Amino acid sequence: MLALVLFAARNNPLIPILAVSFDTFNLFHRWIGRIIVVESIVHMIAWFVNNEKSIGHDGIMEVIMTDPFVQCGFAAVIALMIIVVQSPAAIRHAFYETFLHTHQALAIVVLGATAAHIQLDHLPQKPMIYTIIGIWASERILRLLRLVYYNVSRRGVSRMYVEALDGGACRVTFDVRRPFVTPPGRHIYAYIPSISIWMSHPFSVAFTSNKEGFSEFSPSSSRSPSIHENAEDASKHASAAPAYSVSCIMAARSGMTRKLYDRARSRRNGVYICRAFIEGPYGAAELLDSYGTVLLFAGGVGITNQFSHMHHLMQGWAAGTNATQKLILIWSVRSLEQLQWARPWLEQLSRMGRHGRELEIVVYVTQLRRVQLLFQSQEMNIRPARAPVNKLVEDHFEERIGAMSIGVCGPGALADDVRKAARAVMGRGKVNFWEEAFTW
Repeated sequence: MLALVLFAARNNPLIPILAVSFDTFNLFHRWIGRIIVVESIVHMIAWFVNNEKSIGHDGIMEVIMTDPFVQCGFAAVIALMIIVVQSPAAIRHAFYETFLHTHQALAIVVLGATAAHIQLDHLPQKPMIYTIIGIWASERILRLLRLVYYNVSRRGVSRMYVEALDGGACRVTFDVRRPFVTPPGRHIYAYIPSISIWMSHPFSVAFTSNKEGFSEFSPSSSRSPSIHENAEDASKHASAAPAYSVSCIMAARSGMTRKLYDRARSRRNGVYICRAFIEGPYGAAELLDSYGTVLLFAGGVGITNQFSHMHHLMQGWAAGTNATQKLILIWSVRSLEQLQWARPWLEQLSRMGRHGRELEIVVYVTQLRRVQLLFQSQEMNIRPARAPVNKLVEDHFEERIGAMSIGVCGPGALADDVRKAARAVMGRGKVNFWEEAFTW
């Protein structure tokens, strides 16, 4: 049970130590949970069989009705069985918020009933169960401390600016109270009381701003915060972000994200402002500084994760702190509306100094026959087609400089295609593949 609790924790120390993603540990958590349920049912059946022979059916019923030790054991097993029934992927995805709240409540029942079961009979597992409860409680306290530190100060509490975009997404800026420093490829959890009191939602971090002083985010003069420390050369779509801010892109799907999008869409200026609290950063992202060639694939809002890597690498070009000579982004979107989600950021990124390095940004728009002149860009190569993943990986592998890193963040089908293409070239050179995904 120790591994079950530890692997479900956001602050699992093994994530940074082993550079293994939360997604992987979450998979381990689910399978360990299933094993524990099977073991618990076997334990209960063995108790039934043993007592049936000694005290009979009536005696068993009397014990169940009168013995707290047995009642606590049954409560833990029943809670585990309910968790199994409501945890298949189809149910989790269709009713995630209900699943999460129910899952957490049942987990508390399991821990409490198991501790009471052990305590009542003074079983030797007492130190272990209290250690597990201590780890669970300590992790929650650490999360609370992070929430207070980043979101509460004498200036008040953090705010959130949600800008509705065409194509079913929002650009989200969190105005936090203290500097928020995060490596590339990390994510945060956002608590939004006006949408859900208890629910938190993960967001990949595109970039952060940690400037001195404070400037209000003005939707009337801005359609996106800028990635530049000085905004003089920013595009007409971007302006200075708040003093300490975290910027993301959010796809409107269901539940919390759909409510946020609808509220922003209903505002006259398309921007919804509310109080919000962020927790993080979390994750064990790949460090790409030592690779000569970096090829990044993104699908839809997966651009957020890849953008953070690009921004980090290009800052390293200016500082002379990485070995990357070629940086290529392949972004696949369905429509031109989705292209606008991160276009201001990418255009600003493409105007940053390259210092003799190569930068290529290619956007594939799958539901488009031709690129309208309105959307032609000198900074980005826009193509009305589906990304030919195999050919792209093969071509860039042949033209690589040094070791090559291939990363993908996007839908499962895109990840499968990139993984297959990367495996095809791994035996012919130094190639590393990594995938960023978040599942539950």
